[in-house]
Amino acid sequence: MSFFGEIASVLGLDEAALALGYNYINYNGKAVYVEGIKDVLKVDGNELAFRLPKGVLYVLGEKLRISDLSGGTVLVCGDVYSVETSVGRERAERELAARAGQRDGGSTPDGKRGESGV
Repeated sequence: MSFFGEIASVLGLDEAALALGYNYINYNGKAVYVEGIKDVLKVDGNELAFRLPKGVLYVLGEKLRISDLSGGTVLVCGDVYSVETSVGRERAERELAARAGQRDGGSTPDGKRGESGV
């Protein structure tokens, strides 16, 4: 059984379902191993982006490079600061916009005030 298969078993997940998604391991901020990528979208020393079955996975940091790429897996080396998905990134942006609106006295992300005009 694979490492990810063993984890799935402990969590009570179906190992077959893991084949349809993605998995990654961050090795102490020095490397990230990812399974389940479909394509490489961006390679930059500070950001790498990989297409997943559903969405995009971003690796952010400095001096990032692809050390190995084969069969839907990739090993990224460098100073890794974060790993995030497009879903997580969109959620964080919505939350930040909502917080900014609360601080601005109810402004919406489009800059309009949430007042009724009464």
